[in-house]
Amino acid sequence: MSLNRSRGSAVPAARHRGAFRRFIVGTAMVAAAGVALPEVALAAPPQAAAAAEDPSTDIQRADAAALVGVTLDPDWLGQTERGFVAKIYYKADELDRNRPLEPMHQKKREAAIAALAIDGEEASSRFIKTGIHAAHAEDHRLITERNERRRVEYETKAKALNAISLPVNETILAKSVYDFIVHIDLNAHAHNDMAVRAAARIALQGNAEAQWTFLRSGIFIEHKNDLDRLIQERADKTEAEKEELRKEAARLSVAGFAIQVDPAEAVRLSKMSNQQFVWAIWNTAPNGSEVYKAAEAAIRVFTEAAYTAFINEGAVAARLRDIRNHLTRVDEERTRQIVELRTRADKSLVYPELVKAADAALAGTPDDRTEFLSTGQYQHRTQTLRINAYNGVDSYVADHGGTPVIVPWRKDTTEEQKKQQQWKIEPGLSNPECFSFQSVSRPHNYLVRDTGRYRSASDGARVPVNYSVDGKVAPTDGTTEFKVDATWCVRGNADAIVLRPVSNMEKYLTVTGADHDSFTNVPAKWDAEPPTPLLPMDRRYNSDANLRASLGKPTGEAVLDANNLGYKPYEKGRLYLTSDIIKTDGSEYRRITVHVVYNGPVLDKFLAVGGPNAIQGELFDQVPTRDGKGQVIRIGRPGGGYYHIIWSPATGAHVVYGAVGNTWAASGGEIGPYGYPVTDETTYSPGVVYSRFTGGTIQHSSGGIKEIKGEIHRKFAALGFEEGLGLAYSAEAPFGTEGARWQMFSSGSVIITPRNGTVALTGSIDRKYHSVGLAKLGYPLSDAQPTADGVGKVVNFSLGGAAIYQHPTTNASLVYGAIATKYRELGAERSFLGYPTSDETALPKGKRSTFQSGRIDTSEDGGTTNAYQTTTVTHKAVEIKGVQSGRCIQTAGLIGQDALNNLAAMELWECVAGVKQIWDVVSLGNNVYGLKNRHSGKCLDLRYGELHNLNPIVQYDCHLGSTQQWEFTTAANGTLALRSVHSAKVVEAYNPPDHGNATPVRQWADRGDPWQRWTLVPMN
Repeated sequence: MSLNRSRGSAVPAARHRGAFRRFIVGTAMVAAAGVALPEVALAAPPQAAAAAEDPSTDIQRADAAALVGVTLDPDWLGQTERGFVAKIYYKADELDRNRPLEPMHQKKREAAIAALAIDGEEASSRFIKTGIHAAHAEDHRLITERNERRRVEYETKAKALNAISLPVNETILAKSVYDFIVHIDLNAHAHNDMAVRAAARIALQGNAEAQWTFLRSGIFIEHKNDLDRLIQERADKTEAEKEELRKEAARLSVAGFAIQVDPAEAVRLSKMSNQQFVWAIWNTAPNGSEVYKAAEAAIRVFTEAAYTAFINEGAVAARLRDIRNHLTRVDEERTRQIVELRTRADKSLVYPELVKAADAALAGTPDDRTEFLSTGQYQHRTQTLRINAYNGVDSYVADHGGTPVIVPWRKDTTEEQKKQQQWKIEPGLSNPECFSFQSVSRPHNYLVRDTGRYRSASDGARVPVNYSVDGKVAPTDGTTEFKVDATWCVRGNADAIVLRPVSNMEKYLTVTGADHDSFTNVPAKWDAEPPTPLLPMDRRYNSDANLRASLGKPTGEAVLDANNLGYKPYEKGRLYLTSDIIKTDGSEYRRITVHVVYNGPVLDKFLAVGGPNAIQGELFDQVPTRDGKGQVIRIGRPGGGYYHIIWSPATGAHVVYGAVGNTWAASGGEIGPYGYPVTDETTYSPGVVYSRFTGGTIQHSSGGIKEIKGEIHRKFAALGFEEGLGLAYSAEAPFGTEGARWQMFSSGSVIITPRNGTVALTGSIDRKYHSVGLAKLGYPLSDAQPTADGVGKVVNFSLGGAAIYQHPTTNASLVYGAIATKYRELGAERSFLGYPTSDETALPKGKRSTFQSGRIDTSEDGGTTNAYQTTTVTHKAVEIKGVQSGRCIQTAGLIGQDALNNLAAMELWECVAGVKQIWDVVSLGNNVYGLKNRHSGKCLDLRYGELHNLNPIVQYDCHLGSTQQWEFTTAANGTLALRSVHSAKVVEAYNPPDHGNATPVRQWADRGDPWQRWTLVPMN
């Protein structure tokens, strides 16, 4: 086959079929490719509409393959662009496999994977044409730098040996730095090299950086000290000769250390004068080096003192700066390489341990970075695979004798069980942009697609085969088919990944017990985690930088119970591992979750109520309240609703739950009308509980929820809450037609009035108000106020001058209208009347209110409103004498004749104490009397019981019914009114003021007129 023919249309069309869509997760490496035979043939995507990159030519492919030592054959030439790049990767990987610490093709492998991570063939074409050559140049640079580092290391070691006159050979130079210093310590002259040996032993006790410092500079400084000591010890030399020897030794040391010439040249230079020596150093040192600049500075001064200072101090200090600058540049380059490697590992989504190790190296010392690049980057490839289990328990996939099974996280996992859960993650055996998972417990066994397992019909109905695939763990057989089955492409993000078989990216890997749904193509979710399964609290802590900042560092080990649930303490709080029951599609399973609770009042309250085991349910993180003023944790209860532990600086920490909590939450919780709780749920009486909030109270009983809030609640609180008003009897509701609102309680009610604010009525006053009603009384003008005498209470109302009075010994009674006006005019309870003992009652032609010591009647028939008392008549017989007329009431008619008849009228006559004017007093009780005429033996009567004014007063046979019942009631001037019990009107002399003899006596509504007032004249 010609190597110079152009590719393109000559590529078999079949190689461009079978492409599938792929996506890149973030900037992560993409791992999707089609697979065809022979070996690895990666399918290309459909032809793009835009101009495509021309395929590589055979010559370009030959040039690329030559960089990995391959001579093209038909198999290589027959590959698609992507397939060719994949073969380049695997060949480079094969060449580097046996030299992990000194790879020759590292950048070519990385560039190949980067090209394969891009959809289509174009990136692969560019890699073949130019990318591999750029990567090869980078590999060459790295190899050159590595060789240069080895050369510098060997040269440094050789000069150290030369300084103390020890032999140099390849075996000694190949020793590690530590072993090399041990060699110096063992072979240096015991006397001549005392300072060198002492410094070597100190270096051996230090870290790698201290040991390199000894080789680069320390040995030369200590060798000079040894020379100075030996010169001083020479007894055959004068002090001047010794001084000259010391100068020569100083120049010798500088020559060997500052410009690192060979021993013979160093001896030659040491024989020069100081001036000549400094000139020689300046000419020899690399231009721009610190040694060069220090020598030039001494030359510019051009004095012996400057030369001496340079030789004794400046040259060594300058050389040390050169060394430090060099090490800084080397470390910067290593840092760059580690950052690149870490970025690739992070994007892979399967190497969190490698990312962690890279982070540690970047945060560590230069020696840590050197060690990481030398060995660490090839380690930390072993992970565990956590999978989202259907039962919600933290679970890992383990190699159980060839079957991948889900095992739950446990604190007491054995070492063997840990190995079964560990997988060495490698570049995909059939596609390097994907991955293969080698079992740690059984090396060379891989997690492969189980193409031989068939589901039953029922299984197939439950888990459709067209979406999910099963796996098994099988030993490698080296075949292409095995490599394909053992290659899995990663999709997802930092939260979870999906493993898809490289041969069919529409499917996903699942394991029995995983949480997935083939009906809707919801794949099983995986996570790559450390080799030892993480404590769930640690996993969350490690994955959340904000959480780490808010919690601080761990302060102790996890405290777990027999169910592997519990908490782990941190500087600022705890992470709780809890479980709860979830119901899905009629079944239940236990879910395990991790949530944070911070030190402080919320945690204290959480512990005080018994913690998660006592509360039960789904614990949520402690978070700021929605108004930002407090903190809250919520626990979802199995039966619905939440158990809240909520805190604010003003209210402290309290719990809200159950029906009360549901009502509070539904109203908006802490940002609703109730605000923050100020009490825990409290039992008021059997079956009755309440919770108090800044803006209200919620009560719960067998009768349901009752809410008290806003203005009504403020009044409720002012009266002592339940102790003052009892339990809410109703919800807040409109009251009247003027926008008022009210709420009834078992011991009272609260009314938001339109003009007088919020008013509370309690006890019998409240009951009286509601029995009479708003329509008659209007709104209360205030709460119950103490009466003027300080004994009782009174509430005034907006209509009719109404008021309700309550005395400690009486029920509340209403005074109203004209009666209320009269009552107040008299001084209310301080008057002779005292407190009302009844509401206003109806009279035949008016109204009456009774009081402790009297009455007030108001007339609707021509009378006025009058207050009075009934009097007790102690006399057996009396004359009834008119105040205005001075005449007495008698029976009209002649004695023994008409004066004896029924219905004989009454008249006034001069008082003569005659038998017609004498009335025997018959007590009927309660100051009610019958009046029996001494002459006729008949009783004073209201004719026919008629109620109208001017109805005559007559006599009739005594029956002492209501028309014959009379009261003597007081008047302000000490006189009396004769009041009919039947009509409530009073007896008066007719036709005032002319009241001579024979003036008729009639009834009239009480007006307080003098002709309605009488005195009693006792008679025998």
